[in-house]
Amino acid sequence: MNLDRKTKLVVLHAHHSNIDFTEAALQDANVEQIHHVDPGFIDVIKNKSKHQIEKRVQTQLEWLAASKPDAILITCTNYSLYIKGSEINDIPILKIDELFFQSLLDYSNVTLYFTNDETVEGTTHRLKDYFKQVKSKVDFQVKLIDHAFELLMSNKHDAYSKVIVDYIGKNPTQGHIVFPQLSMHQAATHLKSKGFNVITPVDTLKKAEIYMRQI
Repeated sequence: MNLDRKTKLVVLHAHHSNIDFTEAALQDANVEQIHHVDPGFIDVIKNKSKHQIEKRVQTQLEWLAASKPDAILITCTNYSLYIKGSEINDIPILKIDELFFQSLLDYSNVTLYFTNDETVEGTTHRLKDYFKQVKSKVDFQVKLIDHAFELLMSNKHDAYSKVIVDYIGKNPTQGHIVFPQLSMHQAATHLKSKGFNVITPVDTLKKAEIYMRQI
């Protein structure tokens, strides 16, 4: 490995607000991050057939791979649902949700909190498949925090985080708190400062950093 050369990581997001989280999480690694955002993918899932969605995802991956990165990181679970395989044109595809799911194996009981109802089905489907694959017996529950996601869509990030923090404070839960959405990381940071144990995908990006260091 050439220590003087930055490894090139192409990152695909569903929302631009997630860029800052991956940038911060990998800032100590010798990695050049190139970000792409596909905010319309949720609408594609709603209106297209499975074949059409898979074709779009494949086309997108081929376009990302054309820039010859060392790896591609997918931060959107709904994208990961339609990706077959772990590489394209010999370029590794890292799925943040798989790294995240691995970290949940350390716990026996977790509660997953969402603010975006459009991500619940895809994430829980992927999680169930993953737990089945690794023969895990982790119990998990799902809760949706209402009236928060529209604040994020209006770029009211502080208000968005406050709704999440207030909800957790008023609704204590058994088991570990899990925030599957990258956008919830700021709220998780606030809660951790108050003594809550919160698990987020950003916490597991260390695994991606280790992988990139080995390239």
